[in-house]
Amino acid sequence: MQTFLLIIKPVVTEKATAQEERGKYQLYVRHDATKIDIRETFKKLYCVDVVKVNVMRTPKKTRIGRGRKEMTKRPEYKKVIVTVKGKKKIDITKPSLKV
Repeated sequence: MQTFLLIIKPVVTEKATAQEERGKYQLYVRHDATKIDIRETFKKLYCVDVVKVNVMRTPKKTRIGRGRKEMTKRPEYKKVIVTVKGKKKIDITKPSLKV
C-alpha cells in the first residue's frame, strides 16, 4: 500500500491534543489499512519508533431530523491511536519523509 494514501487526516479534538503530550497521536486512516501498514507508514513519514497501534472502527449512522423530513448520514470511518516511543513531539500535519 502506498504511504501517502493510507492516512486521511489527523484527529483535532481537545482529547487528541491532550494525548499528544503523552506520545499518543490520533489519525483517520483508510478502511483497508492494517496495524502493520500503519506502523510502517508512521515510521517512514515521521522517523519515529512506534510502540503500539490501537484501531477503532465506527459504523455509518443515519439519523432522522425534525418532522422526519431530514435525514443526516454520518460516514463510517477508521481511527487509530499510534503510541510513539519516548514521548517525542511530532508535528503530525508536516511529515519529515526520510524514505
